[in-house]
Amino acid sequence: MHCLECGETVSQLDNGHLLECSNLTIQEYAIRHQLPLDLILHSDQINQPDHIENYARPVARPTEAARQALLGLRWAGLLQENDGFVDVAGEVRRLDLLLWTLNHLVDYGFQFHQIYEYRSDTHRVVAKNLLRAPLRNLVHDWAMPEPPPAFLGALAVYMAHRAEWHAGYLFMLFSRPIYAEAVREHLACNFHIHCQVLDASGESDATGGSLLRTLTLADGDKLLELMKDRLMTMPTAWERFQAITPQASVTKELVFDSAHFITDHPAKCSNLHGGRYVLQVEVTGRIDPVTGCVVDYGYLKRVVNRLIIERFDHHHLNYAAEELAWRSSTEMLCVYIWEQLIEYLPGLSGIRLYETTNSWCDYQGRSLAEQQVQGSESLLYPFRAKSDYTELRRRLIQQPGKPRMTACSVS
Repeated sequence: MHCLECGETVSQLDNGHLLECSNLTIQEYAIRHQLPLDLILHSDQINQPDHIENYARPVARPTEAARQALLGLRWAGLLQENDGFVDVAGEVRRLDLLLWTLNHLVDYGFQFHQIYEYRSDTHRVVAKNLLRAPLRNLVHDWAMPEPPPAFLGALAVYMAHRAEWHAGYLFMLFSRPIYAEAVREHLACNFHIHCQVLDASGESDATGGSLLRTLTLADGDKLLELMKDRLMTMPTAWERFQAITPQASVTKELVFDSAHFITDHPAKCSNLHGGRYVLQVEVTGRIDPVTGCVVDYGYLKRVVNRLIIERFDHHHLNYAAEELAWRSSTEMLCVYIWEQLIEYLPGLSGIRLYETTNSWCDYQGRSLAEQQVQGSESLLYPFRAKSDYTELRRRLIQQPGKPRMTACSVS
């Protein structure tokens, strides 16, 4: 086989040769030269078994750095048990971060393991980058319990692997609600950094975890500043939050069927009628230099489904939300939708709602920071405000001499 990096002819390409001549793994080589792994790998390199006896035992007392790394990965839900092993998977763009993590986990007997397997569902050979150790290596029976690892060190490892930055807010998905709550309380009590749980994100259903978002823009900046020195030592970590990358807008379209009527409308819309609404949600932001995305479409779909579609699909708009009881127009519906979504999508830049194929509304509301200061649009709550004409209303609606409405009993 001819190596496209160094020009040498070899019996087969492997990581040993490629790392020597180009500092690339086979997977990176395949991407760089736009080649499927099927054409690069020999059959004896695919679907190779792994054996526990090939791995070293853990050291008696792992270092503090190792314990911090392990806790951060546990918070992130990246420790996956697999047939007697514990695997930590890493995307090819984060390979250097994965190896940085390995350097801190060697005390537990972790090794780098790049496997190649034929996947029948994709009809191709795929590569996986793993840190792998026997499960038994993580089970300890020490006579004297050790104190928990340092919080900030574990949080840095967690953030490098899992946190995301959207429109000035940090989003942090934890593998279990108890981890999220512990981190939230620790940040609030010790650093005065506040986060909130996003209950309707759908993440608890998708992962069994819990999603935190820094409460305000100031909280996001403060947390990044607190973690800056640690994150800058980790490959690709700091750039995820601070690199200047192109901006892009992405849109997700979802559909719901609803009935409604327009109170006091002079035409047919005052009658009960139904229709199919087509909702397009646009999010704008910087392209994440590691994921290559502005926002995950799966997250975007889960949020809109949870907050909007499940509430309105095959329901009566006027009775599904107080904000629409008086006027369930497309315009009012857009204002309501915006206020529901902005907490979960701070990069929200526009929504378009089609009531028919020929009638639609475009809307851009307040930013999350503005809404946190100003509150909800008063337009949505016309019957909550106290009227300046309260006494006049009482006097004129219940005029002197006019019979008052009284409750009647029916025998």
